[in-house]
Amino acid sequence: MVRFVSKAWLFGTLGLLLVTAADAGDTYEPTHPPRIFAVPADARAFYLEFRARNEVGGFGHSYVTLGAIDASGQGHQTVVVGFMPRSADDDYWSKFGLPVTGLVGVTRSDLVRRPDARFRIAINETTYLRLVSEVRSLRKTWTHYGLVVHNCNSFVSEIASSVGLQTPLITAQYPVGYITELHALNAPRTLRN
Repeated sequence: MVRFVSKAWLFGTLGLLLVTAADAGDTYEPTHPPRIFAVPADARAFYLEFRARNEVGGFGHSYVTLGAIDASGQGHQTVVVGFMPRSADDDYWSKFGLPVTGLVGVTRSDLVRRPDARFRIAINETTYLRLVSEVRSLRKTWTHYGLVVHNCNSFVSEIASSVGLQTPLITAQYPVGYITELHALNAPRTLRN
Protein backbone atom coordinates (compact mmCIF):
# COMPACT_ATOMS: atom_id res chain seq x y z
CA MET A 1 0.00 0.00 0.00
CA VAL A 2 2.83 2.41 0.89
CA ARG A 3 4.55 1.64 -2.42
CA PHE A 4 1.31 2.42 -4.29
CA VAL A 5 0.85 5.70 -2.39
CA SER A 6 4.48 6.70 -3.08
CA LYS A 7 4.14 6.01 -6.79
CA ALA A 8 0.77 7.74 -6.91
CA TRP A 9 2.24 10.79 -5.17
CA LEU A 10 5.23 10.88 -7.54
CA PHE A 11 3.11 10.54 -10.68
CA GLY A 12 0.57 13.02 -9.32
CA THR A 13 3.31 15.57 -8.64
CA LEU A 14 4.86 15.07 -12.07
CA GLY A 15 1.44 15.32 -13.69
CA LEU A 16 0.72 18.55 -11.82
CA LEU A 17 4.03 20.03 -12.96
CA LEU A 18 3.34 19.12 -16.58
CA VAL A 19 -0.27 20.38 -16.48
CA THR A 20 0.96 23.60 -14.92
CA ALA A 21 3.44 23.89 -17.79
CA ALA A 22 0.64 24.41 -20.28
CA ASP A 23 -0.39 27.49 -18.27
CA ALA A 24 3.12 28.65 -17.39
CA GLY A 25 3.25 31.56 -19.79
CA ASP A 26 6.39 33.20 -21.06
CA THR A 27 8.82 33.63 -18.17
CA TYR A 28 12.04 33.09 -20.13
CA GLU A 29 14.95 35.42 -19.45
CA PRO A 30 18.10 35.35 -21.57
CA THR A 31 20.88 33.35 -19.97
CA HIS A 32 24.47 34.47 -19.56
CA PRO A 33 27.66 32.79 -18.35
CA PRO A 34 27.89 32.48 -14.57
CA ARG A 35 28.88 35.62 -12.74
CA ILE A 36 32.31 35.00 -11.21
CA PHE A 37 34.28 37.85 -9.60
CA ALA A 38 37.59 37.83 -7.77
CA VAL A 39 37.64 37.41 -4.01
CA PRO A 40 38.56 40.58 -2.06
CA ALA A 41 42.22 40.60 -1.01
CA ASP A 42 41.25 40.91 2.66
CA ALA A 43 38.73 38.03 2.64
CA ARG A 44 38.49 36.42 6.09
CA ALA A 45 35.56 34.02 5.69
CA PHE A 46 33.60 32.37 2.88
CA TYR A 47 30.04 31.17 2.38
CA LEU A 48 27.83 29.11 0.09
CA GLU A 49 24.19 30.09 -0.22
CA PHE A 50 21.34 28.19 -1.86
CA ARG A 51 18.51 30.37 -3.14
CA ALA A 52 15.12 30.02 -4.81
CA ARG A 53 12.43 32.34 -6.03
CA ASN A 54 8.88 32.00 -7.23
CA GLU A 55 7.94 33.29 -10.67
CA VAL A 56 4.55 34.53 -11.73
CA GLY A 57 3.37 32.18 -14.45
CA GLY A 58 6.31 29.80 -13.98
CA PHE A 59 7.81 27.14 -11.76
CA GLY A 60 10.39 29.33 -10.09
CA HIS A 61 14.14 28.92 -10.06
CA SER A 62 16.84 27.70 -7.68
CA TYR A 63 20.51 28.68 -7.87
CA VAL A 64 23.61 29.11 -5.74
CA THR A 65 25.84 31.99 -4.72
CA LEU A 66 29.30 32.02 -3.25
CA GLY A 67 30.84 34.89 -1.40
CA ALA A 68 33.48 36.22 0.92
CA ILE A 69 33.43 38.34 4.05
CA ASP A 70 36.19 40.96 4.21
CA ALA A 71 38.13 42.21 7.24
CA SER A 72 35.50 44.87 7.99
CA GLY A 73 32.69 42.29 8.01
CA GLN A 74 31.31 43.36 4.64
CA GLY A 75 29.93 40.56 2.45
CA HIS A 76 30.95 40.30 -1.22
CA GLN A 77 28.92 38.03 -3.49
CA THR A 78 31.50 36.66 -5.90
CA VAL A 79 29.68 33.86 -7.76
CA VAL A 80 26.06 33.53 -8.90
CA VAL A 81 25.14 30.44 -10.92
CA GLY A 82 22.22 28.16 -11.73
CA PHE A 83 21.05 25.74 -14.39
CA MET A 84 18.32 26.51 -16.91
CA PRO A 85 17.14 25.98 -20.48
CA ARG A 86 19.54 27.65 -22.92
CA SER A 87 17.09 29.57 -25.13
CA ALA A 88 13.48 30.73 -25.28
CA ASP A 89 12.58 27.72 -27.46
CA ASP A 90 14.31 25.35 -25.04
CA ASP A 91 12.44 26.97 -22.15
CA TYR A 92 9.09 26.56 -23.94
CA TRP A 93 9.58 22.87 -24.74
CA SER A 94 11.08 22.04 -21.34
CA LYS A 95 7.79 22.99 -19.68
CA PHE A 96 6.23 19.94 -21.34
CA GLY A 97 8.84 17.62 -19.87
CA LEU A 98 10.92 17.33 -23.04
CA PRO A 99 14.72 17.26 -22.70
CA VAL A 100 16.32 20.40 -24.13
CA THR A 101 19.67 22.15 -24.30
CA GLY A 102 20.68 23.47 -20.88
CA LEU A 103 23.12 26.08 -19.67
CA VAL A 104 24.97 26.56 -16.41
CA GLY A 105 24.72 30.31 -16.10
CA VAL A 106 22.81 33.24 -14.69
CA THR A 107 19.82 35.42 -15.54
CA ARG A 108 19.17 39.03 -14.63
CA SER A 109 16.60 37.96 -12.02
CA ASP A 110 19.27 35.85 -10.27
CA LEU A 111 21.20 39.07 -9.75
CA VAL A 112 18.46 41.56 -8.89
CA ARG A 113 15.44 39.73 -7.46
CA ARG A 114 15.21 38.96 -3.79
CA PRO A 115 15.01 35.19 -3.18
CA ASP A 116 11.88 33.73 -1.57
CA ALA A 117 13.95 31.02 0.17
CA ARG A 118 17.62 30.89 1.11
CA PHE A 119 19.97 28.72 3.09
CA ARG A 120 23.57 29.77 3.82
CA ILE A 121 26.49 27.79 5.23
CA ALA A 122 30.00 28.85 6.12
CA ILE A 123 32.79 27.19 4.12
CA ASN A 124 36.55 27.44 4.22
CA GLU A 125 38.75 28.94 1.49
CA THR A 126 39.77 25.54 0.12
CA THR A 127 36.13 24.52 -0.31
CA TYR A 128 35.33 27.91 -1.86
CA LEU A 129 38.09 27.50 -4.47
CA ARG A 130 37.03 23.90 -5.18
CA LEU A 131 33.42 25.03 -5.74
CA VAL A 132 34.48 27.78 -8.16
CA SER A 133 36.45 25.17 -10.09
CA GLU A 134 33.47 22.80 -9.98
CA VAL A 135 31.16 25.48 -11.41
CA ARG A 136 33.56 25.95 -14.32
CA SER A 137 33.66 22.19 -14.86
CA LEU A 138 29.87 21.79 -14.68
CA ARG A 139 29.50 24.37 -17.47
CA LYS A 140 31.10 21.80 -19.80
CA THR A 141 29.13 18.74 -18.66
CA TRP A 142 25.66 20.04 -17.77
CA THR A 143 24.33 20.64 -21.28
CA HIS A 144 20.92 18.89 -21.23
CA TYR A 145 18.03 20.24 -19.17
CA GLY A 146 14.98 18.16 -18.24
CA LEU A 147 12.18 19.56 -16.09
CA VAL A 148 11.58 16.29 -14.27
CA VAL A 149 15.07 14.79 -13.92
CA HIS A 150 17.89 17.24 -14.70
CA ASN A 151 16.72 20.69 -13.59
CA CYS A 152 17.80 23.69 -11.49
CA ASN A 153 17.12 21.76 -8.27
CA SER A 154 19.33 18.90 -9.55
CA PHE A 155 22.11 21.44 -10.07
CA VAL A 156 21.69 22.78 -6.54
CA SER A 157 21.72 19.17 -5.30
CA GLU A 158 25.02 18.54 -7.10
CA ILE A 159 26.64 21.52 -5.37
CA ALA A 160 25.10 20.68 -1.98
CA SER A 161 26.22 17.05 -2.17
CA SER A 162 29.76 18.13 -3.04
CA VAL A 163 30.06 19.84 0.36
CA GLY A 164 28.53 16.94 2.27
CA LEU A 165 24.96 18.19 2.70
CA GLN A 166 21.94 15.91 2.67
CA THR A 167 19.68 16.68 -0.27
CA PRO A 168 15.96 16.14 -0.85
CA LEU A 169 15.21 12.86 -2.59
CA ILE A 170 12.92 14.42 -5.19
CA THR A 171 14.24 17.27 -7.34
CA ALA A 172 11.03 17.49 -9.42
CA GLN A 173 9.38 20.02 -7.13
CA TYR A 174 8.95 23.77 -6.97
CA PRO A 175 12.33 25.39 -6.19
CA VAL A 176 11.21 27.32 -3.08
CA GLY A 177 9.96 24.05 -1.58
CA TYR A 178 13.21 22.33 -2.57
CA ILE A 179 15.43 24.92 -0.86
CA THR A 180 13.18 24.92 2.20
CA GLU A 181 13.52 21.12 2.42
CA LEU A 182 17.29 21.32 1.85
CA HIS A 183 17.51 23.74 4.78
CA ALA A 184 15.34 21.53 7.01
CA LEU A 185 17.48 18.47 6.24
CA ASN A 186 20.71 20.24 7.15
CA ALA A 187 19.90 22.94 9.70
CA PRO A 188 20.25 20.77 12.83
CA ARG A 189 23.64 19.39 11.82
CA THR A 190 27.02 20.89 12.48
CA LEU A 191 28.43 21.28 9.00
CA ARG A 192 32.05 20.46 8.24
CA ASN A 193 33.91 21.44 5.12
